[in-house]
Amino acid sequence: MKKLISVFLAMNLISLPVIATDYVEGEVTSEQIMQFTKFEKHKDDVDYSSEQTAFLQSLSQPTVVKVFFGQWCHDSQREVPRLIQLFEKANNSNIEVVYYGLDTNKSDAAGIAEAHEIKKTPTIIIEQSGQEIGRILEFPTTDWPTDIEALFSQ
Repeated sequence: MKKLISVFLAMNLISLPVIATDYVEGEVTSEQIMQFTKFEKHKDDVDYSSEQTAFLQSLSQPTVVKVFFGQWCHDSQREVPRLIQLFEKANNSNIEVVYYGLDTNKSDAAGIAEAHEIKKTPTIIIEQSGQEIGRILEFPTTDWPTDIEALFSQ
């Protein structure tokens, strides 16, 4: 059977799927993300108002936002540029946003995704004082500003 498959492959009568392995993995900047073609096309999807960014602008306690995404993931391609725009518009020095690219298994060589139990992309985790406030999986229920603010009132 293996010999027959080899013959068919050699004759180009069948092909095997190719798994892309050139996706970004590990910590990456928002600038690098916005150079990805499928992400860049979503850069202007939303124009957040000052009312929508008011809560994020008001955060006075150091806050870390961890965004786990897959360059291959259509939800990430759509939602991560919207998050980048939101945090850039909020422009709060108390908020540190860290972006982590994951492979198609939703993992990374450093094990950061596994340590955070990432099962879906994108996953957004909000932390203060080293403690997780909450997380949003894949996409917001209402919109990013509303859903992020709701995490702080749980």
